[in-house]
Amino acid sequence: MRLSFCVAVKKAVNHSRNDCSDRLNKTKWLLMGERWTNSRRVSPDGPDAPLSSVLILDDHPIIRYGLVQLLSSRYGMRVVGETGNCAAARERLESTKTDLLLMDMDLKEGCAQALIRKIIEDNLATRVLVYSARSHHAQVLEAVRCGVHGYITKDAEPERLYQAILVVAGGAFYLDPAIASKLIGQLGRKHERRARGSRELTGREVAVLQRLAEGMRNSEIAGVLFITERTVKYHVTSMFNKLRARNRTQAVKIALQNGLIK
Repeated sequence: MRLSFCVAVKKAVNHSRNDCSDRLNKTKWLLMGERWTNSRRVSPDGPDAPLSSVLILDDHPIIRYGLVQLLSSRYGMRVVGETGNCAAARERLESTKTDLLLMDMDLKEGCAQALIRKIIEDNLATRVLVYSARSHHAQVLEAVRCGVHGYITKDAEPERLYQAILVVAGGAFYLDPAIASKLIGQLGRKHERRARGSRELTGREVAVLQRLAEGMRNSEIAGVLFITERTVKYHVTSMFNKLRARNRTQAVKIALQNGLIK
């Protein structure tokens, strides 16, 4: 019994010494301006699973701090750095092998798109996951056109962010489910309006409407389409009723919004 007690005490003392050593090392690195990395970190998928190396780019220091703590402490990922500056991020990516860049698109410098394009042009192995407070479909599509590999909103749960990082770092594309449902709904409504408009307008009416959009008068439209001016007026009146437009300008605007004319 006495031997077991002594062994337990010895283990406790050693653990305390190691903990104190870790704290002293951490303090030393912080005083030197560097970020502490826990060398005994273990991946959630097991000790032999590869850890994703992540660089964080966000111009809000408190968000960067929270992400570093979350990804390194809770999920065992290796955070190679964090910055609010695009130039610093680019320099780090060129000098350090990084699996994933977790970045905000709404940077004060307005350099996010240029950085993404540069990563793509230089064929860097780094994958890009946008972590943004904005979820409007226009910004999401703009980010996708720039070449990002994933998009997730800042109101997502930590576990969802972790899964998004794994998906993107693994070579696939990730889109926040909330954003995906919005995009599908918006695109569906737009397609429905376009289809409804196409069913309502005849081919001749669309042709007349296109000439109206080009600024032609009724007599000019009649000459181009080889019909009488009276027929043109009939088509114009019919279009007004179908599009619920009060005048030509409104009719053209509605047609453009629904993709009926170019």
